[in-house]
Amino acid sequence: MTNTAKALYQFFSGFGIPAYLRSSIPDNAEPPYITYEIMDIEPLSSSMFHAWVWYRDTSMAAISQKCDEIKNAIGLGVSIPAGNGNIVLYPMSGVPFAQIQPDPDETIKAAYLSMMLLANTD
Repeated sequence: MTNTAKALYQFFSGFGIPAYLRSSIPDNAEPPYITYEIMDIEPLSSSMFHAWVWYRDTSMAAISQKCDEIKNAIGLGVSIPAGNGNIVLYPMSGVPFAQIQPDPDETIKAAYLSMMLLANTD
C-alpha cells in the first residue's frame, strides 16, 4: 500500500496545485487542490478509483481546464512507477470521467473524477 500511496501522490501532485489524501486535508488548505483516495488492492487486480478537484471560483473555467489536464494525462491509461511495479490509471468505459458536484457555497467548485486503478505492485 505504501508504494501505491507514493505513486498516487506523485501523479496527483504533478498538476500545479496541492494534492492531499481525501481524509488528510490540512485545516488551513485553501482551494485549488486535488484530493484522492487510497486503497490496498491485490496485485494484478483492478478497482474503481476516485479523485476530486476543488476550486474557489465563480466560474467553471479553471476547474474544467484542470479536469481536462488530468484526463489528458491519463489518456487511455497512464502507468505510474510504484516500488518494484506500477499502477495504471485508466478511464472507466461508459462512466463520465468528471462530474461537477453541487455545494451550498456557490464559490466552491468540486469535480468528482472516476477511473479504474490497476495494481501491478508488490
